[in-house]
Amino acid sequence: MNRNKIKKIRDSEKIAAGEVVERPANVVKELIENSIDAGAKEVRVIVKKAGKTLIQVIDDGIGIPSDEIEFAFERHTSSKIRGIEDLETLSTLGFRGEALASITAVSQVEIISRTENEEAGIQLYIEGGKLLEKKEISCLVGTNIKVKNVFYNIPARQKFLKSDSTELGHITDIMQRYALAYPGIHFIYRHNDLDVLNCPVNDLKTTVFHIYGKKNAKYMESIDYSEEDNDFKIYGLLGHPEVSNKNRNYSSLFINHRYVISDLLYRAVQEAYKGTLMVGKHPFFILHIELDPSAIDFNVHPKKLHIRFENEDYIFNKVYNVIRNFIEETFIEKEAKYISTEISDYISNKEELALTDEENESQAASTSKRTTQKIVEVRDESKDLIDRKDQMVEESVQLHLTESITKRKSIKKQMPETYIRDKYIIAKNFPKIRLIPYTGQLSNNIYVVLEGTSQDGEQGLYILDQHAASERITKEYFLKMYESSKRSKQQLISPLKLEVNPSEKFFIESNLKEINMLGFTFEHFGGNTFILREIPTIMGKLPDVKIINEIIADITEIGKDKTFSEIKEEIINYLACHKSIRGGDELTLKNIRNLLIDLANCKNPFHCAHGRPTLKFISFKELDKLFKRTG
Repeated sequence: MNRNKIKKIRDSEKIAAGEVVERPANVVKELIENSIDAGAKEVRVIVKKAGKTLIQVIDDGIGIPSDEIEFAFERHTSSKIRGIEDLETLSTLGFRGEALASITAVSQVEIISRTENEEAGIQLYIEGGKLLEKKEISCLVGTNIKVKNVFYNIPARQKFLKSDSTELGHITDIMQRYALAYPGIHFIYRHNDLDVLNCPVNDLKTTVFHIYGKKNAKYMESIDYSEEDNDFKIYGLLGHPEVSNKNRNYSSLFINHRYVISDLLYRAVQEAYKGTLMVGKHPFFILHIELDPSAIDFNVHPKKLHIRFENEDYIFNKVYNVIRNFIEETFIEKEAKYISTEISDYISNKEELALTDEENESQAASTSKRTTQKIVEVRDESKDLIDRKDQMVEESVQLHLTESITKRKSIKKQMPETYIRDKYIIAKNFPKIRLIPYTGQLSNNIYVVLEGTSQDGEQGLYILDQHAASERITKEYFLKMYESSKRSKQQLISPLKLEVNPSEKFFIESNLKEINMLGFTFEHFGGNTFILREIPTIMGKLPDVKIINEIIADITEIGKDKTFSEIKEEIINYLACHKSIRGGDELTLKNIRNLLIDLANCKNPFHCAHGRPTLKFISFKELDKLFKRTG
């Protein structure tokens, strides 16, 4: 690989974008970008104590010549550009000449580098930006740089670094992004002498397998679009809706091989998936876009993550149309390809219709019995609450299994009362109205109308928000679990094997004790795999692997920049929301009665986990005023 000499950048003040080093992850990013620009085929990253005490990057790139290596650590020197006009044709990751100078200003640096043309390499020791020693050394072609004790000379900055798990999460995220950006480079990443990531040279789908696991890789489809003049290309992997996520952080966008964050492009992809995703879900994708460098400005953010386009409408429409056409052809028209056939007791529509009503009822009862038998009851002081929850789960399962049977039975006769409840009264110049069900649950299955007396003795109506009420009950359950030595857990007869990504692995390992205090029992199985053996009893039926993976992903995101003690309440609120009765769930009288009893026993029965009201009261006096029955 040919290279230019390291020289001072002309008009550097017009290119500089401010501070480079905020945390160890920034150091890792700048160093591996230099390795990639140097044509490395293997990049080895070794960190200790989440990069706070050591960041070492070893590459087999072209190296730095002995007569230029010292100059490389001066501010605004570069071999990549000569002046601001070169940004128009930028093809490298680094270009401002700030990184090495900024890193050496706040750390202790040792670098060894050698080019192919030189018999020996050069070793430098730099501390706080000052050169302490320079000598020749025997070494391989390439560069080996060690950055020790980041912010050792700025204690105030060092104090504000986050926990090891948080800082390590940021480094891991950077490593994953560059492994996806450059599948043709072998990335090796170790922390405290343990392998975190080892992505050999491979195709992109195999790299996704190494990082995100088998299922995500399985549900990814390759896209490869280019125009005749090659001024616009889109290639990479698009995920089937089956592997969509609750946030967009797992997806990656690369412009000219640079990882970027672009709301414009994310919106284009999200819009292209419209109609295929559930509400609140985001697509999973790894997309590379290649454009003319002159149409992009990378120099708008200190970390070069955010970008600006010359013609935003053109880029948005282009990306949207390419992705939408692919989705229609691959995921919508060929949806049958993704229907699972791995369920042993799958019954086709014809076979199901062939069963008699009696056989269906028998099968539903048998299936319900098998489902509820999968839960091993654990008795403790919360038994009454648990029994009611289990009963609700069993009724829900029974209702779901028999619903299709009920629909197929011909209803020859309806009771007049049912008819009046189900049918609207429709008359000219009169509102469309009907009676509410005997349970008091309104037809949107969000609110329940009740009658009662307020604490100051007034009679009237209460309106219950069923999700808010259930969320409060579940939150107090998890709080009690966390604070108690006696935990109500249910053992899974068949433990779940979970594949997580490296960031999630570190979060679980770092907070294993606290997570188990919430009623989960995780065991590390090896690599990025965990075994889930127990779950909180309140979770009810046997959980789906996808749901548990979703929970892990979400609580990892919540805890990305904070300690577990700081985010405990937020995680409990999340779990409470996740496992509560939903707006839209149909409830029986028994469900509603149990919900009210459990809510009444809460310490704070009038607000959900997020502070919304659970109950609202309207007195008969207010109704009298509304109908002008009082003066």
